[in-house]
Amino acid sequence: MTDEGRSGEYQRRVLALDHSGLLALWGHLRAGVSPPDWPGGVLLEFLILRAFQLEGAEVTWPYRVYQAGVLLEQIDGIIYFDGVSCLVESKDVTRPVDAIAIVKLKSQLLRRPRTTMGAVFNTGRFSATALSLARMLPPPDVFLWEGAEIDFALQGQRLLEGMRRKLRHAVETGFADLNLVEGRNAR
Repeated sequence: MTDEGRSGEYQRRVLALDHSGLLALWGHLRAGVSPPDWPGGVLLEFLILRAFQLEGAEVTWPYRVYQAGVLLEQIDGIIYFDGVSCLVESKDVTRPVDAIAIVKLKSQLLRRPRTTMGAVFNTGRFSATALSLARMLPPPDVFLWEGAEIDFALQGQRLLEGMRRKLRHAVETGFADLNLVEGRNAR
């Protein structure tokens, strides 16, 4: 099966899930066990997009960007809400996510209109270097979501509310470092 065919199959599967089905899959991810028919990184991509969709956001499913037959980017998805466009990067890894994920997303944002934001969704934690880079490398356009924040927002169906809060905090303070669980800039 081609990558596009597999992507379509994953999309069909996740679209059949309601909120409780997503929570069950999220529980598997948090336990470090992906169901055999869902590769870990792929599951997180589709789970996050479907959760936002269930909360009323419009989404674009994972896709690739080619220029003259050369692969330029692999986009894990896009979330549209309240006039905001947000590129998604998903990381389902056991080690702390390093700064490379943020640098990659910021480089993808450079090719987009300036009003486009980014968000890295991570089942675990971010390294101290990644947190520092996200805080200090302007503009504050990449929001970091650690596993505990995703869990908090998924449980209460508050991903959109969380994204709005992170955006407002970035606009008001100039930093993209709001931790939703602690309710303040905890990084």
